[in-house]
Amino acid sequence: MSRRTRLLSMCLLLFSVLLAACGGSAASDSSAQLTMWTWKVAHIPGLQAIADDFKSKTGISVKVSAYNPDDAYRTKLTTAGQSGQLPDIVSYWAGSQWDLAASGLLEDLTGKVDSSWQKNFMPGTYTKTSVLTQSVFESCQKDPKCTYKNLKVGQSFSVPYMAGQSFFVYANKTLLQQAGLDPNTLPKTAEEWLDMMKTVKSKTGTAGLVTGVKNTGVLENWLFRPLLMTSCGVDTYDAIYNGKDSFTNPCSMRVLNWMNQVSTNKLWIPDILNTDIDPGDTAFSQGKAAFDIGGTYTLSFLLQQGMKASDIIPFPVPALQGSVYSQLKIGAISLIDAGIAKNSTHQQEALQFLKFMTSSDEMAKFAKIVGDLPAVKISDDPAAVGPVLPGLLKGLSPDSPFNQSQAQPKSDMQSVLDVGLQKFITGETTPSALAQKTDTANKAAWKAAGGS
Repeated sequence: MSRRTRLLSMCLLLFSVLLAACGGSAASDSSAQLTMWTWKVAHIPGLQAIADDFKSKTGISVKVSAYNPDDAYRTKLTTAGQSGQLPDIVSYWAGSQWDLAASGLLEDLTGKVDSSWQKNFMPGTYTKTSVLTQSVFESCQKDPKCTYKNLKVGQSFSVPYMAGQSFFVYANKTLLQQAGLDPNTLPKTAEEWLDMMKTVKSKTGTAGLVTGVKNTGVLENWLFRPLLMTSCGVDTYDAIYNGKDSFTNPCSMRVLNWMNQVSTNKLWIPDILNTDIDPGDTAFSQGKAAFDIGGTYTLSFLLQQGMKASDIIPFPVPALQGSVYSQLKIGAISLIDAGIAKNSTHQQEALQFLKFMTSSDEMAKFAKIVGDLPAVKISDDPAAVGPVLPGLLKGLSPDSPFNQSQAQPKSDMQSVLDVGLQKFITGETTPSALAQKTDTANKAAWKAAGGS
């Protein structure tokens, strides 16, 4: 070999070494076997279906395991983190992953979720809870108990795959038909919805409505707030909660009056005050009420209880007549994120799976199997996602007024309002009395906080 040829060969070899060192990446290992943990047992079929698709395309297998209840899952993660035995992929509550990241348990994904991947996610999910925002960073720095002060604005350690929101109503198609109502004609206003409840009660003897009223915050958070938002508009809504306006405002009073009518017409299921969220959903799935108030996440539970998807009709909480907004726009938020464990020996393969898992087609399959809303933009074609998801998707919007709201409800005021809404059911208070009592509590709470 000539000197010139040897020099050329050496240069080519050196170039290839430098190329690898400066960003060239090795091919993924098709023999790799990944593990993924979650606490949602109901998600196993959907996640495993994605894992099967991934294996068929890449040869890489993924075993998905669930550990519950929630506290048991947290304990298992803590123990596994201490011993370096975490799975390759960790599911966690969206917005709470910062503690894991600050402890060095999650791989830093900053810069790895490129713009094309980010476009897969629904607005208000990835950029809001999977990336450390300035507001979250500042809140942490001010909080002496915050454990992730070592993280930086813009860092990301996970991607969302399940989203959701409350403010949805579910109707039982069979009960509506038995009452002579057209299940294809959804109520345009809260007044129409109330009339439908009355019709079901009078024609079938079945209760009109159920939700987890035993939980004191449900009536306010899931029913009062969406009705107040549409009735008053975001500016007045904020002013009322922030002590700048009154719960006796006419736009608020018509909400309280409407909610009181549900009670005075005896439309709740019997023993509603002792009914919590899961039992309420179960009662609905058993045909004990025509309507159930919940969220996107309610659908999965109803299906688990054996309710037929063809019997379930979802729609957003309807607005009252004369409201500022004629219909409620609901913004989705991230509920579950997935990150890669720092101790994983298959970083590249795990990242490859996360990107595959959060693709539109795979998340549509997940939604159809488990009945939960993905954090990814998916088709609203019933053939792709099942018969119920399209109704939820149509109610979602990035322009939700709740996304703009600056309301800061005070806990003392909420306690008064929450208990008062329950007292409508027992007849122990009136809308006007509750509005005045809530105002008094709100003013005192804001004064104590240094406000007006």
